Amino acid sequence: MYIPCWLIGLNSRGIWFVPNSRQIRVAQFLNGTVRAGAEEVALELARGLRPEIFRSYLVCPQQLLDAFAQDWKEVHVVDWPLSLESPWQFRKAKEFVDFLRSENIDVVHAHMVRAGLAAVPLARLAGTPVVVQTCHGREAWRTSWVSRRYWIDRRIAAWSDATVAVSESTLQYLKEVKRIDPSRTMLIRNGRPTNGYDKPTRIREDRLRTEFGLQPGDRVVGVFGRLEEQKGHKHLLQAIPSVLKAIPSLKVLFVGEGGLRTVLQHDVQSRGLAHRVVFTGYRRDCNEIMAICDLIALPSLFEGMPLVPIEAALLGKPVLATAVDGTTEVVVDEVTGVLVPPAQPAAMAKALTDLLLDQEKLLTLGKQAQARAQQVFSVDRQIEETEKLYLNLLGKPKIAHNVAARIAARLLPSSQ
Repeated sequence: MYIPCWLIGLNSRGIWFVPNSRQIRVAQFLNGTVRAGAEEVALELARGLRPEIFRSYLVCPQQLLDAFAQDWKEVHVVDWPLSLESPWQFRKAKEFVDFLRSENIDVVHAHMVRAGLAAVPLARLAGTPVVVQTCHGREAWRTSWVSRRYWIDRRIAAWSDATVAVSESTLQYLKEVKRIDPSRTMLIRNGRPTNGYDKPTRIREDRLRTEFGLQPGDRVVGVFGRLEEQKGHKHLLQAIPSVLKAIPSLKVLFVGEGGLRTVLQHDVQSRGLAHRVVFTGYRRDCNEIMAICDLIALPSLFEGMPLVPIEAALLGKPVLATAVDGTTEVVVDEVTGVLVPPAQPAAMAKALTDLLLDQEKLLTLGKQAQARAQQVFSVDRQIEETEKLYLNLLGKPKIAHNVAARIAARLLPSSQ
């Protein structure tokens, strides 16, 4: 039986902790190799968990650690390179189990279904006290009859202490489609850091505009995300010719990398749009690129709780997005942006044209988006709710109570 060896104390911030005792050890587990939405969430959790209580581990392939670069390097974060796709990779599975036991990991938190499939049963085999998984959105890629029975998902969920949904739509997906026990699911919405969204200096902005071939007077639309089918780039490309008839100065930046780059570049060439569409590749300066855009577009076919519209909002940029899944929880139609049906280029073209021709509306939507994002989508709130989950599952209610009090203080208006 797991017995916490804690001596309870109270620090200056009202947090129950253990002076001179070991931290709770939490391993964020990922098996993807590309830095995308789920990976960003795991990274922020690893960096953001309070070091006076937690010691964080990032367990993921070396390629992902390389993509994270310096961003994961905090005093209380430990990297553990491991490419583990399945519990049947016996050598790597043994390495993972040995790691969990030798490091006395208290919590394993797997992100996305493939990571859960690999990590959850092995964490149980290792005797890890708490095992959590996060579903980051509807898995529309599962099209076969067998994969859509979700029996393995229910088994993994039963082996987990909790399954976290990143949006209300994802929570409903878990309950209604996968039929996972509602008592073992919970909602913790995604968030982003609310600082670090300053506009680039004039010199930096000029360099970016020169790099992308932007001319004075160009109307710039940014599309941020992996170049994959899910993100709907091809439907936006179909809309661009109609927009150009009304706005010949349109420039579209495809910011990101992915398996469809060659296909999309060929599509751009065949439509005669090479002078209007720029492929930037993977970038680490996305916020600065967002800042030089007039509008951010998110033409996705499905999403969990997308981070791009949150980041855009924090920069005061309105978003034109498809009305899918958790996107509708971030983008409020005609309040913080505009929503259109997915995979409908004509509707997208009309919305793009109307927005880009109405500068006053763009500014109003951007201001309203920024105010709402700062209030609703703070990463601090996401981290605190996750801390509370870990502590409750570990059986440390006093600590969890104090974390909950901080959350309430942040969300509820002052009584004064």
